[in-house]
Amino acid sequence: MPHSPLQPLDGPLDSESAARGARRFVLGGPFGAEPAEATAARLAHFADTGGVLVETSHSYARGRAEEAVGQWLRGNPGALSVLTKVGHDTTGEDIPLRRDTVFEHVQSALHKLGVDVIDVLLYHCDDLGRSVAELADTLVGLVDAGHVRRVGVSNWRAERLSQLADALNERGHTLVASYQFSLAEPDPTLLEGSLHADDAVLDVVYAHRLPLISWSSQARGYFARSGPKEHHGKPDPYDTEDNRARRQRCRDLAEQLGTRPETVALAWTLQHPGVWPSIGPRTTAQIDNSLHACRIALTAEHTHWLRHGR
Repeated sequence: MPHSPLQPLDGPLDSESAARGARRFVLGGPFGAEPAEATAARLAHFADTGGVLVETSHSYARGRAEEAVGQWLRGNPGALSVLTKVGHDTTGEDIPLRRDTVFEHVQSALHKLGVDVIDVLLYHCDDLGRSVAELADTLVGLVDAGHVRRVGVSNWRAERLSQLADALNERGHTLVASYQFSLAEPDPTLLEGSLHADDAVLDVVYAHRLPLISWSSQARGYFARSGPKEHHGKPDPYDTEDNRARRQRCRDLAEQLGTRPETVALAWTLQHPGVWPSIGPRTTAQIDNSLHACRIALTAEHTHWLRHGR
């Protein structure tokens, strides 16, 4: 089983005492690619149920996502903390993580979001042409300038992740990690350059006691479907033999518990302390379905069986 004894930080990723509530989730979604009313309804509902952290990116919705979230935040100041990411342009392509470019994009994010400080700022990608020390100094510089409260990365290889965790620790900061992590393990060749939290990544997360934000924690709706679904015109990366068996076990257990298979799969992710599932509901009802996972008390035997089938 994946390593699990991860430690949270103070602030938006705090309080394992609230581990069974909405504070445990990070809210994503198609912000900027949908009517403003739909965004407002979900953000308000998430905040009303006790959620604290919304996730977006400089690149999402071709650059419109931060502005869409900011439109709601301006009318509801302080209602939610914000995580955003830099390192992709508005087409989703990687960009060089030069200090001036990163600072420019962060300034843009502050303006679009309508906040004085970004609660969590992540590099959306790595820049192998730059040293880990340089990239760490840029992140720390953002904190020292008062633009960002905490920093981290998404989609870094394990070796570089470990080096950055050490570099930030030496500078007095604890890294936040963000990877795909769910009961469904994707075919890495179909993830379009994104990375799953494999054993090598989890070894680093465990060793450095990093909080892990798990995007696609519900595997893009895989456990709610009966068959594969293409993503951007490509095969479903989650539709593997192992995952089909895991989905069936979720269905079997959901029938016993009187709940939904996707809720059982999300409850599996919640069994890992220090992991903060990022969910991407399209409706307030889907938020409520996700929150129901907090009320499912899986045993250690259930958790092992769902993954391994024995």
